[in-house]
Amino acid sequence: MPHYDMQRSTRRAFTLIELLVVIAIIAILASILFPAFARARENARRTSCASNLKQIGLGLLQYIGDYDDKMPASAYGGVAANSNNSNAYKWMDAIFPYVKSTQLFVCPSDSGAKYVYNRDIPAGQTNHDYGSYGQNGAYRIAGDAQTPPRSAAYLVSLASINSPSQTAWATDTNNREEANGSYGFSWDNAASNPTVAANASGVLQLEKIIARHLETTNVLYCDGHVRSQKLDALAKTKDVNGAPVMTQFTIEDD
Repeated sequence: MPHYDMQRSTRRAFTLIELLVVIAIIAILASILFPAFARARENARRTSCASNLKQIGLGLLQYIGDYDDKMPASAYGGVAANSNNSNAYKWMDAIFPYVKSTQLFVCPSDSGAKYVYNRDIPAGQTNHDYGSYGQNGAYRIAGDAQTPPRSAAYLVSLASINSPSQTAWATDTNNREEANGSYGFSWDNAASNPTVAANASGVLQLEKIIARHLETTNVLYCDGHVRSQKLDALAKTKDVNGAPVMTQFTIEDD
């Protein structure tokens, strides 16, 4: 008869303490890794958003090439009017034939945003789905250090901008915050510069300019390059003729 080892092997179960230790380790690793994954995902979205603005910048430059070096106005047919399919439209509608993509006007981190080209709006209807980006219209009052790169009141030539690489052209904005058709950002004069503050969702804003990418906003400059900026950097002022001017939004070399 073959000999069988009658000694039975025993398998020790985990104790409650060992299980709790394993769970605690997993929880610690998750708390470390999940924020890192979230940051990596948002960094990817920020890069995609920057690419959108870069291509929008190319569309703006092509528009300028066809319109005697004049930058597009922020709005046509009335600054507060919602877009329609004829005489009321915004700067993104003006350059759409050059970019030919509605998705370029939507930041991947701006959940729920959309852009509708004015020519696609049914006759007799209006629309204020302007996407995620706004064009610089910071200073509407003409005068020293208060001339904008463009405005709804008059058109400015690209050649008149003294420091295009330091003058903001378009940024991430909270365009869906107002129902009356916000299309960019503007403040009336240097004495009423906006300040950086958290909105109702806790996200930092400088008026409508929003820091949706890890507390930074993407900025398209008038020379066509894009870079990520802190809102505090955009809000910095310099005294010009006795007024605190936010120099990244004016065409003067200040």
